Amino acid sequence: MTLSEIRLFLKKHKIDAYFLPRNNMFLEEDILEEENEIFSLIGFSGSAASLVICQDKTYLFTDGRYELQSKMETNAKEVEIICSSADFPYLWLQNHFESGKFSLMYNPWTISAGTISKFTDMFPKAKLICDEKNILGNKLSSKNAHVFSLSEEYAGICAEEKISEIIPTIKQNGCDAYLLTSANEVSWLMNLRSDALPDSPILRAFALIKKDGSVSLFADNTDKADILPMSKLEKSLKSVKKGKLGVDKKNMPQMICEIFGEKNLVDIGDIIRAKQIIKNEIELQGYIEAHKQDAVAMIKFLYWLDNNYKGKTELDIVAKVDAFRAEDDMFLCQSFDTIAATKSNGAIVHYHPSKNTNKVLERNSVLLLDSGGHYQNGTTDITRTIALGIPKQKIVDANTIVLKAHIALASTIFPKDTTGLALDAICRKELWKENMDFKHGTGHGVGFVLNVHEAPRISPQAKNSHFSANMVTSIEPGYYKENDFGIRIENLYYTKECENSGLLKFEVLTLVPLDKRLINKYLLNEDEINWINEYHRKVLETMSPYLDNKHKEWLEDACAPL
Repeated sequence: MTLSEIRLFLKKHKIDAYFLPRNNMFLEEDILEEENEIFSLIGFSGSAASLVICQDKTYLFTDGRYELQSKMETNAKEVEIICSSADFPYLWLQNHFESGKFSLMYNPWTISAGTISKFTDMFPKAKLICDEKNILGNKLSSKNAHVFSLSEEYAGICAEEKISEIIPTIKQNGCDAYLLTSANEVSWLMNLRSDALPDSPILRAFALIKKDGSVSLFADNTDKADILPMSKLEKSLKSVKKGKLGVDKKNMPQMICEIFGEKNLVDIGDIIRAKQIIKNEIELQGYIEAHKQDAVAMIKFLYWLDNNYKGKTELDIVAKVDAFRAEDDMFLCQSFDTIAATKSNGAIVHYHPSKNTNKVLERNSVLLLDSGGHYQNGTTDITRTIALGIPKQKIVDANTIVLKAHIALASTIFPKDTTGLALDAICRKELWKENMDFKHGTGHGVGFVLNVHEAPRISPQAKNSHFSANMVTSIEPGYYKENDFGIRIENLYYTKECENSGLLKFEVLTLVPLDKRLINKYLLNEDEINWINEYHRKVLETMSPYLDNKHKEWLEDACAPL
């Protein structure tokens, strides 16, 4: 259906609005292009998006990362853009329908049961209408997926052991089974991965875990014989209907409530995530090795770029950095679409070059390159802002302030259970001093050959993200000057206990030099200069044995002390 047809449908049936999130049945996971109904309807390609389609107008809700991009990709006459940190427009609905009496249609597969519960609490006079006719069609692709096991050599713990650790929680809550609907967590629990998505090797499946330890997996279009089709899910749920089914309503599609009924559902929350985001020692060693492999690719790319950037385009850069990663035998796929942005495109936080936007790299500008890879032994994510010639002093100074912000957080020692909100403020403080800021999170957890974005978070909204040892996170402050340039500096770190004190510190994983041509050392204090020199010493010492002579010579120069 088109927007016009949806509006006509709403008018005909006297429905005030249709809520459309950028989801399929695997909530908050990445989706394929053919599953992206929002892109189909309004042309917006950003990963953070939901629509409220009213009878007379359409409203797009996104976040600060896409403030500029959303304006470029949508028709202002048809779509009003609202930038918000919330994934569901509760406050907007409250203001738009002041009486509280309105009707809202939704697809029960694409919205969580927790969201529906919160909605009914906030709007007791409103009417929720389940879209039984599925007017926007099936949002799950029929593309076939290859399923493969992640070796215990890299996963560290076998699936049976992981399952055994959660069975007591299921029993303690009086449940006969637990339905796990997070594809990311199913993949981690079962040590299974797939190629269903181009940049995220998760297996898009649900898991029904019974208290005896048996597990049934449900997914469509896979080549693994013992995975049941989704059509069998309802029958399997009915097999435990006389007992209690444990669920996580916050992350479970409302459709499960429609199938199973509320009476015997027990909301015991997410019993996997807390275990998944604490990396075991073998996973951590995998991250360390994967970052060495990734650094080889990035150093080769940076050497190539220095000697070949003239006349190259953003799309050329994407192809080249992706090709260098693919040379590694353990490489699986990119961890997200590579971001290569120069000049004004750099100010678009999650910009991806296309034939229509592709810019040529020019002397005396900068390139913002945000990229990463999934390897069999770990996942990487790195952003470097790179000088092309001699950029303007204002860019060098801005990059230096962003680097100061990065160092401020990367060198922080902090207590266990510190929130992502508190860590975010430590990072932004250096920017705030200069009247600068950025409209995205400061950091995110990184899954182990899973989603590149997971808990914990470092952001102004991360008051419920608490840090402990053995978590992997990014630190990625930035600065973006609209219609001019963009800067971001990102490394991955893992949290580690300090000796004696029990406090936490960040241990760096990323081993790629910072661009000294974009550092004004006169804006740095002695501790910051020492941090940069020590980082570069570690990069040079660790990576030199993996490089041939020409790349080693380049790295020696790139890592020379300030």
